[in-house]
Amino acid sequence: MPFRCLYGADLQAIDSLLSESQAVQYDQKELAIAYIKKARELAEGVEDPKLMARINNQEGTVYYISGDYELALRRFLEAFDYAVQGDFISQKEYAMNGRALVLMVEREFELAKGLFEECIGINTIHGDSVRLARNHFNLGILHNELFELEKAMSHLDIALEFLVNFPKQGLNSMVNNRMAQVYFEMGEFDNALSKYRLVLEDSSSLTNWEKTFALTGLAQLKLETGDLDEALVLGKEALSTAEFHGANWDLQKITELLSAIYKAKGKFDKAYEFLELSQIYTDSLYNEEKSRQIARLHLKLSQAENEKLKAESEIDQAVLKQRNRLLVFLSLLILFLGFTVYFFRKTIRLKEKFNKSLEKKNRAIEKQKNYIGQQNKNLSEINLAKTKLLSIISHDLRSPINSIKQLLEMKGKGYFNEDDENEAYGLLTLQVENTEIMLNELLQWANSQLDGLEPNPSDVDLAEVVSEVLIGYSFQIKTKSLNAEHNGNKRIFIRIDRVQLKIILQNLIGNAIKFTPEHGIIKVYYVLEESYVICHIEDSGVGVDEHYNNLINSRSYTRMPSKVGTANEKGTGLGILLVKQFLDLNGGMLKMESKTEAGSHFILYFKR
Repeated sequence: MPFRCLYGADLQAIDSLLSESQAVQYDQKELAIAYIKKARELAEGVEDPKLMARINNQEGTVYYISGDYELALRRFLEAFDYAVQGDFISQKEYAMNGRALVLMVEREFELAKGLFEECIGINTIHGDSVRLARNHFNLGILHNELFELEKAMSHLDIALEFLVNFPKQGLNSMVNNRMAQVYFEMGEFDNALSKYRLVLEDSSSLTNWEKTFALTGLAQLKLETGDLDEALVLGKEALSTAEFHGANWDLQKITELLSAIYKAKGKFDKAYEFLELSQIYTDSLYNEEKSRQIARLHLKLSQAENEKLKAESEIDQAVLKQRNRLLVFLSLLILFLGFTVYFFRKTIRLKEKFNKSLEKKNRAIEKQKNYIGQQNKNLSEINLAKTKLLSIISHDLRSPINSIKQLLEMKGKGYFNEDDENEAYGLLTLQVENTEIMLNELLQWANSQLDGLEPNPSDVDLAEVVSEVLIGYSFQIKTKSLNAEHNGNKRIFIRIDRVQLKIILQNLIGNAIKFTPEHGIIKVYYVLEESYVICHIEDSGVGVDEHYNNLINSRSYTRMPSKVGTANEKGTGLGILLVKQFLDLNGGMLKMESKTEAGSHFILYFKR
């Protein structure tokens, strides 16, 4: 039969059918089996070992719950074979756990215990808390069956610990039911009663299977304490629930208990009636033919495992023979190589002598080459630093020189009367003096930076430097009739390279002047924090759009597109780049808040 592909819709339908089967497996066996058969029909002809392992594991679970242990074992063995094909650990562990449950029914406790412990090892590696809880729960049942009550209770406690983060898991009810039974067998009737009631009160995860178990346990407890009427009521309710979901194991247990209750009440005809029913259910669970079939399946599995071990042994033997042949070959090869080395030893010695001489010369050449390369690298870095320094100097001198040029052009065109000319002369003199001071500072700083742009931090009065920069821009501020607000009376010290600080402030205050129209406002103020001094530079200018704002706030050193100022002032786009680089070098940072036609707000963080 050719294999076919499984499409998404079919796979989703199979997943849904398996989930539906799992949801009703404790309550409606026939419906659960019907869902699985439909899933098999959809998966027919599909080569998917993992899917087939899931289907067989779910069918094995339903048969186990309903007491059909021979069919359950068959499905778990088939699931195991499929899981091994693709090394699907989760499905393999599930099938091993199912096989161990059937072994417990057959009272093969040591074999079952070994499988449960192997499952614990697998689930511990994968950190699956729910499956670990299930494994310990099953070990609790095993020790309970052996009447090792302390060990049983220990494993059940561990199971509850693993389920602490999974309160809605139906496994909680199973664990509490089994703990109640162990308490009953220990003679701790109050604890048993508390646990059974806890199960029955948990309506969110209570299945008919667990309800039957709890009601049967309560009936048994009432029988033991002599409350026969209450025991009978509880027993009848348990029987009704068990008949609904059709689990033979539950039916056998409750009919046997009802027989004992009627016997204690002196109603021997009813006691005999339920005893016969109990025997029928017992025969359905443990008849000889089923035991022989299960035994044959276990034998078949053991033979398969032996065949696998035998095949692995034969492979190991073949590998060992191959290794021995390889060792013989390698021995002969080494012997041959030994003779070869002996005959060519003298030639090799001469070559080694020549190679040593050549290597010595090569090292000398390489050393010289590295020295020259380092010198070239140093020269390149110096040239790069010089280029950057020239860019910085030319950029920072551009604005004051333009101001001087603008004053001279206005003078040449006769824009000034005598009073204006005197004032302009004063501004020109101040601008020239400030430009000279700036040039001297830049040249002195540039001389110290020839080997690379490294900050030379010192304690600098931030407010004083801001005042110097504002004085340097006096002409531009006056020309545009701007209102520059700054309180420079308070001394605020920060740790920074003074020249780099001045370049930062000249660029940001220059931009504020450049992009603020006439009669606008520029504010500079400070906020002091424990580790930083925060300098705010706000203007009422044209602002920038979101794209330009994002470029400035990004961590990259991207050269900004140049924009024309409100009085047609031109720029290079280098200023913001220098601001970000110098702030980073001095451990500071820059943020900007701006919207088009709503002004700009630069926030500078300086280390104290």
